[in-house]
Amino acid sequence: MKKLLNKYSIPLAALIIFTIVGLIVMWYRDIRYFYLFAGMGLMEFSTRVIVIHYPQTKQFFRLSVQFIIGGFLLFWLSIFIGVNFQFPQVFFDLSSGVVTGALIQTLVARVALPFIFGNAFCSRACWTGFFFEITNSKKNISKPPKQRIEWLAWAYLLALVIVPFAIAGFHNPAEDEGLRRMWIVGENLFIVSVGFALTFISGSRSYCRMLCPFITVSGLFSKFALFKITPIASDSCTSCNKCTTACPMLIDVKELVANTEKVSHKLCIVCERCVDSCPEDILKYTYKKAK
Repeated sequence: MKKLLNKYSIPLAALIIFTIVGLIVMWYRDIRYFYLFAGMGLMEFSTRVIVIHYPQTKQFFRLSVQFIIGGFLLFWLSIFIGVNFQFPQVFFDLSSGVVTGALIQTLVARVALPFIFGNAFCSRACWTGFFFEITNSKKNISKPPKQRIEWLAWAYLLALVIVPFAIAGFHNPAEDEGLRRMWIVGENLFIVSVGFALTFISGSRSYCRMLCPFITVSGLFSKFALFKITPIASDSCTSCNKCTTACPMLIDVKELVANTEKVSHKLCIVCERCVDSCPEDILKYTYKKAK
């Protein structure tokens, strides 16, 4: 039994935690949120169980889940229903004195869950992350920066707080259905355009690495995550550097393996590409200690 629990610890944790979150939010709002979060947990559980037995399918199922969940958040909830899951809507809603899905998603996915799963939401549910992952390439720039400019990330986040409050003071998009939908489309197009343009200046997933306000927030907590990408046999490392080369967030994974450290970098989105790229199977997404 203990071996089974260890083997399926991550899918079981995902199913249980997302179901609990769904029940809590359902009690606060309505049953639709239970379906949303419990559905995420069920998808993560099902695909991770399959991946345990068929490891070669890991990236296929991860991207499939991200496409399905991200597409649902974008096309159904954002464009059709009118609940945008980008940062400004939180403050548009707060300016109106209401709490909607934007704030709930931010608190759950970017504050609570990072303590358990790190920034995994970025690689399994975020539609912008999916778009940038399939369109960006590390070959777009010869010497991409290894770390983002922190003051720029925080300045961008501050702008996404000040600007919505300023706009809401004149005419709040949260109170005007037509304006809200125009804002949703415009903001999402802005993010995609800026992110894609930045790729040619700063390399792979530039928007995520350099600007994303959600990573700026969740990155504060993800270093305390229970589950992290962990070297389980550092002594077997051949320094082939494939783990670092595979990382879309440009984290020096090889150095962490050499120092027998977990990947606690704030930009780690737990995509597990480094895990899949290691020919010695040294890396694993686990709660266990590095060794």
